[in-house]
Amino acid sequence: MMEEKNSLFAMIRTIFVTYGIMVVLFVILNILIGEEAKDFSSLFVYGNRAFSMATLIQLFALSLIISICRNVLFSDRWIKNMSIMLRNVLFFLIITVTITLFVILFAWFPIDDISAWSGFFISFALCSVVGVLVSRWRERAENDKMNKALERYRKADEDRG
Repeated sequence: MMEEKNSLFAMIRTIFVTYGIMVVLFVILNILIGEEAKDFSSLFVYGNRAFSMATLIQLFALSLIISICRNVLFSDRWIKNMSIMLRNVLFFLIITVTITLFVILFAWFPIDDISAWSGFFISFALCSVVGVLVSRWRERAENDKMNKALERYRKADEDRG
């Protein structure tokens, strides 16, 4: 039961961390391009002055979907035998499709605007690369920590034996 509570709190934390990062990125985008984008993007309807409630709710929904996908694809709880490469490919495919649907459903930008799609794919690719690099750095740090703990355990075991 405690594990379920911890995983629920971990999931909630993941959702809100993802949402917070997403909002900060959109604040930066809003400062940079909000005024220029307000006439053709529902995301920047108020220019660089504010975000609409609809935009904030849409970003939260996207954060929720990203977090659920991350939880399903990157924990062994749901999928036992799948390579990390396939998990990453599925994750990025699902997120790309989801964002594309959001673009169309919520009129984030005109679907016939090639420059908007180019900007989307470039920014998505850059964010994905940063995300992968941060994940790799975190994984290496955790592995180093575990290896040091294992080494201390082995040394303590040798000292006793």
